[in-house]
Amino acid sequence: MKKLLLFSLPALIIGLVMGSGLNHYLQQPSAGMYVTFENQDSVMIESIQLNFGNANGQSDLLTLRLAPGEQRLLLLNHDPGLGFNVSVRYAGGDSQEFCARQSDDQRQQTIALRR
Repeated sequence: MKKLLLFSLPALIIGLVMGSGLNHYLQQPSAGMYVTFENQDSVMIESIQLNFGNANGQSDLLTLRLAPGEQRLLLLNHDPGLGFNVSVRYAGGDSQEFCARQSDDQRQQTIALRR
């Protein structure tokens, strides 16, 4: 009986930790927004840099290496509708910069990227 209890306790702890982590991941935040970037080009995106802020602060976010056809979901600590600056650098040296989603107040957004 003691052997079973010792063996079950670590499994129970691991299960609780994983379950609470999954539950936290599945809950949508009350502030901020989810942005999915999709590489619709035929070349690798080397980096995507986001710059956003408001009267109280400024944030930068950098994500690297997005393969052709790949999508990446990012959570921005930023209110929808305020817009954010995006700088994309493609393999081979091409780049683009733009202001995204300034008038879009949706908490979940998708941005297709191509040169």
